[in-house]
Amino acid sequence: MKTVLNLSMTAARQNTRVSLTVPLRAAATAGLAALLCACLPAPVGPDLTTLTVVPAATWTPDDLRLHSQLPAGQVLPLAQALRRAPLGSLLVACEDAAAMWGPCRHLTRKISDDQVAEEPGLFGSGAAQLPLDSLLRRDLVLVVDAGVRPEHLDAIRREIDRLGAAPYLLNGQLDAFDCGTYQNALQRAAGLPDAVPRDPRWTAYLPSGVLSVPSNTFLFAGASARLLDRLSARSAASTP
Repeated sequence: MKTVLNLSMTAARQNTRVSLTVPLRAAATAGLAALLCACLPAPVGPDLTTLTVVPAATWTPDDLRLHSQLPAGQVLPLAQALRRAPLGSLLVACEDAAAMWGPCRHLTRKISDDQVAEEPGLFGSGAAQLPLDSLLRRDLVLVVDAGVRPEHLDAIRREIDRLGAAPYLLNGQLDAFDCGTYQNALQRAAGLPDAVPRDPRWTAYLPSGVLSVPSNTFLFAGASARLLDRLSARSAASTP
């Protein structure tokens, strides 16, 4: 009987240790995550959860980047915006599921009526040409004119072929790239200025940075159906 009792007490102590250890580990993990977030710069770009539409007459790109405001009349259904985007234009892809640096997670370029060229990212297989429709899973796509004209497209396509499946490297500039520096390489091949600046706080070439470059021009945005519904609801709520 004494042996059974001792075994029961030992098991109880072990269960207590386990039940205490799991919450402690969870708390430690949460605390570490909070500490890391506290050390990071503030997210950059529009907040899709508070995005609104304002009159276009006084709108500037900083209103989108800093205040999450889009110009009225320049927000289209996503599929329509992708079709209308000019060849060579940059496409800033944003999602509700934001990255650490903000909701505008990715940058690509339209190079034909149905394809884009991009450096997909850390888990991609390297620079690639993908279907334009691959952007339909995004919540918001910003269409930006970075100065590319029809006469520049051959040079850009040659550079795409030359770089091939260049691997991913954060802030890479020569033989490996991230999504921003890859687009800068295509700009340079066409004799155009860089379209993506290096963010001094994040020390990285962030997609939403294209909105802060004076030589770039915001054309219009494409929004998913659910984002259009949210914008309509906010607009209705703000109307007296």
